[in-house]
Amino acid sequence: MSALPSPGPFDVPRRTLGIRIRRVADGLLLGFRDQALLLSGPAELIYRLADGSRTVTAVAEAVATEYGIDQAEALVDVVEFLADQDDNRIFTW
Repeated sequence: MSALPSPGPFDVPRRTLGIRIRRVADGLLLGFRDQALLLSGPAELIYRLADGSRTVTAVAEAVATEYGIDQAEALVDVVEFLADQDDNRIFTW
């Protein structure tokens, strides 16, 4: 059940307060409610960059630069990841 519409390129995501974060060998381990989520690779980078100061497009540009992929492809991936996390409520807009 998705509460929010899919993020757009000019939306500004930020991490939800109250989520426990632990750095582990494989990335970031997030603890929220009675769940845990391991983020690694691009997902970890997106989470770290979603600090309320960057648009979805700016996050995608950073992902494209870090991983050497096309910016349009990165934008699709970032939007998809953010939309997929809506049920977890680890981001707010």
